[in-house]
Amino acid sequence: MTEYLAPAKINLHLAVTDILEHGFHALDTSFVYVDVYDVLTITLAEQLDVACSEDALSGKKNLVYQVLDAFRDKFSIQQGLHVYIDKHLPAQAGLGGGSSDAATALMVANQLWGVGCTRDELIDFAKMFGADIPCFLFKQASLAHGIGEKLTPYVQLIPREYVVLAWPGMGVSTAAAFTHFDENEFHALTDEKAGAKVRARSDVGDFELGYNDLEKSALALCPPLKDLLSLMRQQAIRAWMSGSGSACVALCHSKEDAQKLVDLLQQKALVSWVHIGHLLPEHPLEKKIGA
Repeated sequence: MTEYLAPAKINLHLAVTDILEHGFHALDTSFVYVDVYDVLTITLAEQLDVACSEDALSGKKNLVYQVLDAFRDKFSIQQGLHVYIDKHLPAQAGLGGGSSDAATALMVANQLWGVGCTRDELIDFAKMFGADIPCFLFKQASLAHGIGEKLTPYVQLIPREYVVLAWPGMGVSTAAAFTHFDENEFHALTDEKAGAKVRARSDVGDFELGYNDLEKSALALCPPLKDLLSLMRQQAIRAWMSGSGSACVALCHSKEDAQKLVDLLQQKALVSWVHIGHLLPEHPLEKKIGA
């Protein structure tokens, strides 16, 4: 039995650049991993089954099962896998937990079943299952465009300070965040005089660290975020919300400063889950499983 790590991700910035057909959005965003993980135990088996430490996430409804089942069908694989997911990442937090699980399982299955797909082939296959899955399959910090599937290496410096991840205990639905954004915020990003639908600054680039178009919508949908983010910004070098929320990120000069921030957040009952650690430029499977 072998354990494989499925890391959290955060967005270093997130800008919406267009509203596409069928409700999709074009993005300008960047991804980096964090040293906190779900842990997957994966072994070859006759059938495919997926179990989880959170019973409600076991079985065919799990994204891991859906991705692996489709992958097995596509390549006419006769073997199965037994997958057990030990969950540590909160759901609806903007950390990509379910997508990370699916990406890790797919990379392992690609090897154990002897399929031999390249990284780009895996991304092309998996993108239909979720916009966050490709950033994990890319296996290094990335800049993303399109709906998140057009990836290139992130070439700017990745912060090396201690990181605090904090989640208030209330999730934000990605769909709800984007719907609220479309209805309340997108108009502010367009050139109304020209009748432009595309973001007026979409060709500028260089969004600052922590910029997030979805923050206002997440704050409206998740009231506990306001006090959490405000306190983190008061106490840290820089703090921002990741993805569509509701997890927030803070950079601290030292482990002691990070712990003081966590202690304060807990004293004020603003968090139900926290992590102190570092950002990772590469996926933890990079050295174990080749591209």
